[in-house]
Amino acid sequence: MKAWRNIHHGGKRRDGAAAADKRKEDMIDFSVNVTPLGIPGNIRRAMEESLSRAEWYPDDSKRNLKEALNIKYGLPVENICVGNGASDLIFRTVFALRPKRALVLAPTFAEYEAALRCVDAQIEYYEINHEDFQVKADICGQIYPETDMIFLCNPNNPTGLLMSKDSLMTVLKRCEATDTWMVVDECFLEFVRQGERYSLIEELAAHPKLLIIKSFTKMFGIAGLRLGYLLCGEEGLGDGIDKFGCDWNVNCVAEAAGLEALRSADYESKVLAYVETEREWLYEELMRLGLKAVSGQANYLLFEAPCGTKEPLGDWLLRQGIMIRCCDDYVNLNENFYRIGINTHEANKVLIEKIGEWLR
Repeated sequence: MKAWRNIHHGGKRRDGAAAADKRKEDMIDFSVNVTPLGIPGNIRRAMEESLSRAEWYPDDSKRNLKEALNIKYGLPVENICVGNGASDLIFRTVFALRPKRALVLAPTFAEYEAALRCVDAQIEYYEINHEDFQVKADICGQIYPETDMIFLCNPNNPTGLLMSKDSLMTVLKRCEATDTWMVVDECFLEFVRQGERYSLIEELAAHPKLLIIKSFTKMFGIAGLRLGYLLCGEEGLGDGIDKFGCDWNVNCVAEAAGLEALRSADYESKVLAYVETEREWLYEELMRLGLKAVSGQANYLLFEAPCGTKEPLGDWLLRQGIMIRCCDDYVNLNENFYRIGINTHEANKVLIEKIGEWLR
């Protein structure tokens, strides 16, 4: 059964269904971390209306989205890069800046390392302590003058834990002292209550070596469209990074969805409240079952299942039609760790019932 696992990402519904001998539509997917409330109606309508423009090439300048983001954040449009999801932006950034030596968290999102390996960068790891899974100030001790780039994910994936703004500023100060690019992935910050308090967007103008990655995908349920953006401190860097990849990387449907998403603050508030409630319920239920769970603040939770001679939890759940994300491919985690995305309450109840059954 282990063969069905696809390294680096969840959401492999087709492969999971094939391994479980079930239909894709019948699988309950906890391996992804997108809104459990689906695509909002106004965005779905905008997507459908955009199909009338599908016969035209998309605007390779992404001007409409960049101007809308300029209004939202007050950054020059040349400091903004719009891409085919956060992964596209991670790769473009690495290809543009060509770091020879980089520091990443362990564990964290696999695409940072994947992009860095494409330019033969020497990768070093800040190994997060399993006692509390927090990134601490001692990370600065691993940032040297030879360190060209550091990736931070806030909240981190898969732990869901946050670095405070004070901690981030301490790291940023160290990066400036060592002339190191600091890339902060804030893709899940929209799922955090008062998440803007943890954001470094307001620091961009004063810190030219700071870059921030954001995404529309997770909050608005449009993972299939792929849409994200990069905000830069250095003048013109957004336009420069955009050149390190193919043109037309944002199609007309994604553009329409993104423009409408920027007008959908009410939906964001609704999702935040729902996820917050369900996350707390799931965390308490996992702890009640005797599992060691990390009290994350994003739209997913990391937990450790007991090991033994019985069938691994992820494989057993898959046979029941439930997909969860095994974390055995994360650096500094093993096959006993799992990440689950926050789902609907009905699906969450089924998951807890099945985990309880597996434990018994």
